[in-house]
Amino acid sequence: MWSYSALTRTIHIIMTSFGFSGSLRLLVLLTLSALLVSCGGSSDSSSGGSSSSNVTKITVTPTPVSVAVGQQTTFYASPVDANNNAVNNVAVTWNSSSASVATINSSGVATGVGGGTTQITASYSGVTSNTATLTVTPVVASIKIQPMSPAITVGATQQFTATALDSSGNTITGVTFSWYCSFAAVATIDAQGLAKGVSPGTVTIVASVGNVTSQPATLTVNP
Repeated sequence: MWSYSALTRTIHIIMTSFGFSGSLRLLVLLTLSALLVSCGGSSDSSSGGSSSSNVTKITVTPTPVSVAVGQQTTFYASPVDANNNAVNNVAVTWNSSSASVATINSSGVATGVGGGTTQITASYSGVTSNTATLTVTPVVASIKIQPMSPAITVGATQQFTATALDSSGNTITGVTFSWYCSFAAVATIDAQGLAKGVSPGTVTIVASVGNVTSQPATLTVNP
């Protein structure tokens, strides 16, 4: 939009070039002033976007998010004003509701600390964002299976159980294990850890999650 001073300077040059008299130039400028005021004309000071003091809402994304212990993920804050226009250059304050589950730095980068769920928010000048849910899954460090040395007869079954532990020895729930038997001609084992004797002999049984494998249990099958 033309500013008042810039437009009047331009009109003045044009009128001088075409020989307008002083009184006529004054009349034209007065008419121009009235038109600019009625149409919302502006002064030379430029108008920018919304300032940070006009933040009325903050939206945090993404949500929900899941990471493993030790992994990182980045959250983003989008502040807007009352007209839903983006407000730039806002330094929000990040917060994690449970620092024992995840921490978050001033750049919105969250780091998984321990298993569980935490709520991530961003705030600025009294305005707090929506809550973004971050779930941190513990890393399986070891697996224990039971029993370690059972014996059954051909045709009988033996139930094995597995427990996943984190690096601190805490039990991790909700883990799905893969079961293996060393020699299917002696015994088989299904996805639930149920072994069945096929023929006399001895086999080893293990459970695994990803690259983590339990200590082997020994299953003896008697006639």
